[in-house]
Order: sequence, then structure tokens, then C-alpha cells
Amino acid sequence: MAAGIGLLAAGCGGSANGAAASKSGTETIRGTLKGEAAMATNPVFHLTFSGPVNTTATFPLGTAPRKGQTHTFKTTAGNFVIVTGTSSTTQRLLSTSTCRFEFSTTVPYTVSGSRSTGQFAGASGSGKALVGFVGDLPKLSNGKCNTSTTAVPKVSTVVSTFKAAGPLTLK
Repeated sequence: MAAGIGLLAAGCGGSANGAAASKSGTETIRGTLKGEAAMATNPVFHLTFSGPVNTTATFPLGTAPRKGQTHTFKTTAGNFVIVTGTSSTTQRLLSTSTCRFEFSTTVPYTVSGSRSTGQFAGASGSGKALVGFVGDLPKLSNGKCNTSTTAVPKVSTVVSTFKAAGPLTLK
């Protein structure tokens, strides 16, 4: 299982897909991994930014961030730098018949305009990022879901998503 599903590890890279659409608005960042890619030991999201700045970046998952950590998303539109708040994690069984489970980490963030560059330089804003992981766990011989920490979900059922959104005002 994608051990240590976490958010906002440093070392992102990417390329631009467009220019700033406006001076302010909601910046959304999205990416999805399925199957083997979501189950990789070190999964890497290919993210799409849309809103005041349209660009892309790659994002390697790491451990859940600590409050106050700075993370940089490197894009050709510039570095988008954020400071994380306190993360929260949830885990739950969604279906006892299919053994579908969900694990997610949510992290509030604040944009660091003074550390950001390019189109993001001087920007202000905040938002929430969420990394989610869903899949079907195996069943035990008694028909119950194997919810142990060593249970490996069926690869073909696994989907991992990265979603972040929040208001962004460009300088």
C-alpha cells in the first residue's frame, strides 16, 4: 500500500501550460493515479494548476507534513511556495461487501508570496490540499475484510487523488 500517504513533499518539477488567466481567483491543483502508479513505493503525481495561473508540476508523495513546513511546487510559470498548517488524517471502511476503504490526509496551507517566483511572486492566498487513497482490501477466510496494516488492496481497484484549492491573488 502507498505507505506514508502524505502531502506536500519538496522537490516538485513541471512545465507551463499557459499564462495567468486573471489577477485573482481560485487556484485549483489536481492529479490522479490509478492501479500500479498509485501503489508505487514512491508515487509521483502529475498535477494540473488552473485558475489565475495555468501550469503543471510533478509531485512526489512523502510523509504527512508538519505544521510550518515550506514546500515548493516548481513549474515553468515559477515556483509556487506554500507553508503548511496542521494536517489531519482519516481512514475508514466504505463497504463491508467489497471491502472498499479510504485513507486521506488534509492539509491547510498559506501561500508564501515572498518565497514564490515568476507568476507566483508576491502572491497571497490560502487553501486546503487533500490526498486520498481508495481501494478494495482482500477478504479473510471468514469473509470479513482484512483491515490489518499489512493488507494489500487489489491493484486494479486503487485510485489516489491529489486535490488542492484556495483563493490566489497575484501581485
